[in-house]
Amino acid sequence: MTSDILQKRTQKLAWYFFGIVSLSYLMVYFHRVAPAVVSDLLMAEFNLSGAVLGNLAAIYFYVYTLMQLPAGVLADGVGARQTVFWGMLISGVGSVIFAVSSVLGFAYLGRILIGFGVSVIFVSMLKIVTEWFPEKQFGTLSGTALFIGNSGAVLAATPLAYLVSIWGWRVSFSLVGGVGIFAGILTLLLVKDRPSELGLPSPNPSLKTASGMGVKDVIKGLGTVMKNPRSWPPFVVFFGIYGSLMAFQGVWGLPFLVQQYGMERFEASSNLLIIAVGLVIGCPAMGFISDRIGKRKLPLLSSSLMYALCWASMLAWPGGKPAPFILPFLLFGMGFFASGFILLWACTKEVNPIELSGCAIGLANMGGFLGAAVVQPLFGWALDKQWSGLIVEGVRIYPLEAWRFAFILALLILLSTTLIGLLIKEPKQKTIESGNEIRQQPTQA
Repeated sequence: MTSDILQKRTQKLAWYFFGIVSLSYLMVYFHRVAPAVVSDLLMAEFNLSGAVLGNLAAIYFYVYTLMQLPAGVLADGVGARQTVFWGMLISGVGSVIFAVSSVLGFAYLGRILIGFGVSVIFVSMLKIVTEWFPEKQFGTLSGTALFIGNSGAVLAATPLAYLVSIWGWRVSFSLVGGVGIFAGILTLLLVKDRPSELGLPSPNPSLKTASGMGVKDVIKGLGTVMKNPRSWPPFVVFFGIYGSLMAFQGVWGLPFLVQQYGMERFEASSNLLIIAVGLVIGCPAMGFISDRIGKRKLPLLSSSLMYALCWASMLAWPGGKPAPFILPFLLFGMGFFASGFILLWACTKEVNPIELSGCAIGLANMGGFLGAAVVQPLFGWALDKQWSGLIVEGVRIYPLEAWRFAFILALLILLSTTLIGLLIKEPKQKTIESGNEIRQQPTQA
């Protein structure tokens, strides 16, 4: 075959494999925010305080955080295909255990297995992107991946609430586990790690040596990534953005809307859906803008400050909380502007060797999920500190002052970590105009 025909086949298969792995990534986001929809049911079923509920949701993020560097090693050394398969198998089993748990300990075990399994999916997905797509498309495809992931968050809002109302939360989570296992099997059977496995040319010639790296080489290279000081500012910024976002969208948003606005479950979950819609629109938009202008830092910090403004508006509105008519706009803004975090992976990847892209992305990813693991229970602790003692049907009812205290903590964390973003360095780039390729040369500190 001619070179052009082979390249066209590579491009076609790239999108095919990307689509298959995307099904697994849908499940990652579903599990990430699903506790918000059933938070009151979990509080009543297991007699939970706010802090304990926050920890039950956050245990996913503790495990996810610890697994990010191993996930990068597995994606670079073992391959994305097998890594995704085993991850989805483990998370599917965890979802079933969570669904059938009769005591809190088994619920924790289920969430731990879910977090362990899904922790390897995103890094593996971006490893597929790195191997199968041109480097210049990385920002756009990172945004596309988050578009797909947040579609899972959409499914974990009103649709999940509807399923729970019909079959209950236990049957619903059992079904979700089965879908996850199916997605993993599809990846194992149909996806290839790199074009060379099919005798096709790589879209990135600099990746020719990457396919020869083993796990030991990757572990050694991980030290290179961690010793690079330019790897760490994105870690810290992601901590603040994602930690505050997951505290609200992933756990506490639904109780806030129910308790402070008198919404029913469907109405509250539909409002949370607006955050996911903002992310669905914002992620590809941020990636496209960044790739178009050849900049990472400027759109990242601009969007982070606008996201912080949304939190500040929640606090500064007259009466102590936003008026109902303005609330959907603020929720959409939270999702849209928080989506700038997708640029943090590129900020880390592009200042490290390309063959260690999995490790670099995994390190950056650790920051966000460590943030979620810390801020979710911290949010619950803040609510418990201001709790007046009121319980209705086994659920703690928090006064407005408690919610405002929790919002202040989240905003302070967000602002302090965004300041660290000033230390992010733009990778050196050789840009050719008129839409031609942008070649990015990693710079070592």
